[in-house]
Amino acid sequence: MEAELVLKPKMEKPWWNRPLVGEKTLVDYLLGQKLRSDIPSEHLFLYHSAIEKIENLSLTLKALFNENFSNKDFLVYARIQSYLDKYCQQKKHYFIIGKEFLKPLLDNLDIFIKIDEVEEEYNDVVFFEFYNECLELIRQQQNKLIFQEKLRKLKQSFQEKLYEEKEKVIISVYVKYLVTISEIPNLLNIFYEVKINDIHQWNLFKKIQEFINYNLDYHTEELKSFVLLVKNNEKELMNIATKIIKIKKEETEDFLILSGILQYITLSYKYEQYYLQFKLFLDYLSKWEKTYFYIQHFRDKYPNQEYYQPSSFKVKVAGFDLYKSYHDYLDSTYLNKYHK
Repeated sequence: MEAELVLKPKMEKPWWNRPLVGEKTLVDYLLGQKLRSDIPSEHLFLYHSAIEKIENLSLTLKALFNENFSNKDFLVYARIQSYLDKYCQQKKHYFIIGKEFLKPLLDNLDIFIKIDEVEEEYNDVVFFEFYNECLELIRQQQNKLIFQEKLRKLKQSFQEKLYEEKEKVIISVYVKYLVTISEIPNLLNIFYEVKINDIHQWNLFKKIQEFINYNLDYHTEELKSFVLLVKNNEKELMNIATKIIKIKKEETEDFLILSGILQYITLSYKYEQYYLQFKLFLDYLSKWEKTYFYIQHFRDKYPNQEYYQPSSFKVKVAGFDLYKSYHDYLDSTYLNKYHK
C-alpha cells in the first residue's frame, strides 16, 4: 500500500462524540455498550516503540542535513553520482573516464605546462632520447618507489653524457617534475596518455579551468553554458573525446556527453565533499521510510470507527517534511538520457 504524502486535516467531532473518560465517548456510555474495541496492549507497545524510533531517526536526519542539499545543482550532482555508483563501476561510464582524466590534469595543469615547455626548448638528440626513456619507464607501470629509483639512475646516466652544467640542471628539473607527478595517484598514467596521443592543448585546458572556477560561484543545474563551451572548442575537445574518453565519433555530434562530463566535473568540485554525508542522510531516510510505512499500516489496521485510538494516531509523524522533499532521491535514474 502506498503511503499518503499529505495527511488529512483533522475533523472536529461533535461534543457528544468526543472522549468523555479515556477514549470512550458519551454515546458509548449512553448506549450502555462498548461500540469500539481496545487495541491490544502488546500491539500498542510495538506501535509506540515505532513512534519513538521515528522521532530519533528524525533528529538524526536533521543533524545530517546540510543546506547544500537544497541546491538544485547539488541534487543534479547527487543523481549523477548515485547512478554512477550503482551501475557504472565495473564498466566505466564516459563520465567516470572523463573525470578521472580531466580533473587531475586540471588540478596539476601548471606542472604539465612546465614539462611541455622544457621539452619544447630542449629537443636535441640527447634530450629527445632522455624524454623517450622517461616515457618508457612510465609505460612499464611499476610502483612509485621503483619508478623513482629507476628515474634517478636514468638521470645520472644521461648527465654523464652532458658537458654543460646548464644541461645537467635541465635534466634534474625535468626529473623533479616527474617525481612530483608520480606522487599523485594515476597522474603518471594521465601524463603518458597525453604524450602518446599528442595532446597539448594547454590553452583549451586553461579555458576549461577558468570556466569551472567561474561557475563554482553559481548554480549550474542547466547544461546550456556547458554546451556552448563544447561547441566553441569542438575540434580540440573531439580529439580528447575520441582518443582518451573513447567516445564514438557519431556520439559526439549532439555535444551532450561532453557537456555532461564538464558539468559533472564542475559539480564535483563544488559538492564532492558533501556527497558521503548525503548518502548517509539517505540511508537514514530509508530507515525512516520503513518505520513510517509500519506506522501508517498500523493506523490503517485499527480505524477509529472500530477501535479506541490513542492521541498519537492523530499526530503528524516527525520528519515527514524532510521525507516529502527527498524520498524520490532514494533511487536515482538521472543519467538514463545519456549513452552508457
